[in-house]
This record gives sequence, C-alpha cells and structure tokens, in this order.
Amino acid sequence: MEVRYIIANFISFLDRYNLPWLLLAIISWIIIYFTSKHKSFFRAFPMGIWTAVVGYLLERFFIAHKFWTERFIMININDIDLFVVIGPFFSLGILLIQYLPETAMKQLASVLLWSCFATAIELLAIKLGFLSYMEGKWSYLHSLLAYFLCLMNALGFYHTLQSGKKYKLF
Repeated sequence: MEVRYIIANFISFLDRYNLPWLLLAIISWIIIYFTSKHKSFFRAFPMGIWTAVVGYLLERFFIAHKFWTERFIMININDIDLFVVIGPFFSLGILLIQYLPETAMKQLASVLLWSCFATAIELLAIKLGFLSYMEGKWSYLHSLLAYFLCLMNALGFYHTLQSGKKYKLF
C-alpha cells in the first residue's frame, strides 16, 4: 500500500470519530510514561497543571478572538477539546521541568526548543486539517512566540515554587 493512502485512511478514521486530539493526548501521555521516573513526575506535576491552565486560557482567548479555529472537539470545554489541555499542554510542562538544564542560558534554550517542538506539532495538526489559522491574523511565528511566553511563565512559576520551598513559603 502506498503511504499516502494509509495516511488518508487514518485521517478519515480520525475525522469520522472526532479523535485527533484524543490521539495527540494519548501520544503525549505515552511519551511522559516512557520518559518519566516516579519521583521526577511528581516534582514536575505542578508545572503540568500550570501549563495546562495557562494553555487553556491562551487557547480560549485565541479562539474567542478568531485567530484560529479548532475542529473535531470530542469533549467540549468552551470551544476547546479537553484532550488538548490534559494532553499536549500538560505534557509540555512536565517535559520542560524533567529535562531542565542547570544554567539560565541552557534553560532559555530549552524553553525555545520545547516551543519549537510544540509549534511543529501544531503545524502537523494544520497540515492534517485538524486546526486552521485565520489568514492575516495568525501564523506559526505567533504560535512559537505564544508557546515561548507560556513556557517562560511556567519556568518562572517553577523557580518561584523552588525558592518558596527554600524559604518555607508553602
């Protein structure tokens, strides 16, 4: 069988049963499962929650202001699929913290790398027809910047939590 035929049938299956974001969430969880250790997962868990909440708020803002449209919503939470929030957004925060380098410059590079990875996944979703940008309002560079700012926000939150533990704030 030709690869294009297989991909077309697979996309048709995902379209028919509203599964694209569920599939992405499952892939995200599998990546976390195979790359996480029990202790590091729980250390990074608050960052996963943080990036899921911030990602949801950003996604909601961008959809409400018609920067893009999300299709194939399985479990609708205010025009956003639940699996986008608890899948890729959650996973991004977990992976950022689990593989966080020691120095500030390397952390900045890590945030940029994870932002590029998230943007690449978004571009794949666009290529497969699961998401579409509104021409003239949004582009992949906007997405890259949004992911970068979101992950920088998560990194700041992480360092705040870590300094809070040192000074017994929580």
